[in-house]
Amino acid sequence: MACLAASPIAEAAGESPDSADLPASTLLNSGEAPAYLLVFHTGQQVMKGLIAFAKKHELVAGHLTGIGAISSAEIGYFDPEKNEYLHRQENGQAELLSLTGNLALYDNAPFFHVHIALGLRDGSARGGHLFELTVRPTVELVLTTSPRPVRRKIDSETHLPLLDP
Repeated sequence: MACLAASPIAEAAGESPDSADLPASTLLNSGEAPAYLLVFHTGQQVMKGLIAFAKKHELVAGHLTGIGAISSAEIGYFDPEKNEYLHRQENGQAELLSLTGNLALYDNAPFFHVHIALGLRDGSARGGHLFELTVRPTVELVLTTSPRPVRRKIDSETHLPLLDP
């Protein structure tokens, strides 16, 4: 279970819905699968803001995509040999080339599983599992939700909270 304890997602679950990291938002589509435009600004933490937004709106499932620019990120890679995430800090301005992920419930709380690709000044790219990132100047996401809850449960082999369809 070391992977869970190290995950800022689990830590962010304690964030209040009025968090300073809560993004500006607008409802794009109010149909069966409501979609939101979420806009984060300089200094905000995206994962903390996503958890706060999901709690505020009582969201139970969805998927998200986005782009933007950041000043730092904590990303990781799952090492199956060690059965844990290896964390890497990326400091300095970078383009958020792609952010994609999903939302499900884990222990009845919102849980985002997100991956990113970053473009660096020299044209190289970095990517991996997102633990947290700091925005500069903006991150723009579209979150499409579902009213039917999707849940995660601990996988006996990896001890990770995997989707349970």
